[in-house]
Parts: sequence; C-alpha cells; structure tokens
Amino acid sequence: MAKMSKKPAGSSPAVEIDNINQFIFEGMEDTGIFTQPEPITQIPNVDVYSNAAEVIIEAELPGVRKQEIDITLLKQTLTIKALKFECFEEDKINYVCMERSFGRIFRAIELPYSVDTARIKAIYKNGVLTIVLPRVEDKRSATKKVPIESI
Repeated sequence: MAKMSKKPAGSSPAVEIDNINQFIFEGMEDTGIFTQPEPITQIPNVDVYSNAAEVIIEAELPGVRKQEIDITLLKQTLTIKALKFECFEEDKINYVCMERSFGRIFRAIELPYSVDTARIKAIYKNGVLTIVLPRVEDKRSATKKVPIESI
C-alpha cells in the first residue's frame, strides 16, 4: 500500500499559485467546494489546444493513480486535483537521493470556449491525463442585426 510523504508540511515550501489560480481557488472556497484549503505541492504541466469541434487538455500526472484524480468544471474553469503517494512501504529507508515529489496536485484552467458538459471525456494513460471537451456554439457571441423602429 502506498503512503503519503512523512515530511512535515513546513519542511518544503508549497508551490506558489499564480494570481489567476489563486483567485479561482479562493472562489471555490466561497462556494463550499473546499471546506479547508489544502497545501498544494505541485502544479502539473498542461497543453491546451483546440480545433473546430473540441478543446483538448493534456496534463502530465506521472505516478498518480487514476482513482486519486478529481476533475471538475465550474462555469468556464476546469479544475484538476490529484494526490500522489510515496510508493515505499518501509519506515527505515535511508535515501541517497530523493528527487521525486509527492503530495497534492492542483491546476485550474480557464476554458477559451463554451463546451458541452454532457459529453466531456477523460482518459488517463501512461501518466498523461487527456480531457476532451466538445465545443458548442456560444449564442451570446453570435452577431445579430437589430432593426431600428421609427416612432
């Protein structure tokens, strides 16, 4: 069974969240999604690209188990949360070198287009999470000619 890192939370500084992610994170606290802020130790690298039919997001999550990944969509913001456990069972291990990190992962991505929430798909393979979000036409941004009436 995997376990969490035994390093105290103050031993390594948590990754600082940029201003947009901090704003989103604080907004989610207000909605009750998070009852208590959790220290974030990693922000995964992502690629976001689109074509005429869909928006695709690929996030690097090596070493994370599929059941530890949580994906949510709130308005136009997609949030990826995950937990990466240490894979060592023994308590008395003497590390010669330890470069891999463990802990909580968080990333919020503002979507550039409106998407069909009923058809979102996520695939996790070889440490890469791929999320496919089908695009929908945003009726609010469509141009419409407004006739002017005479009185």
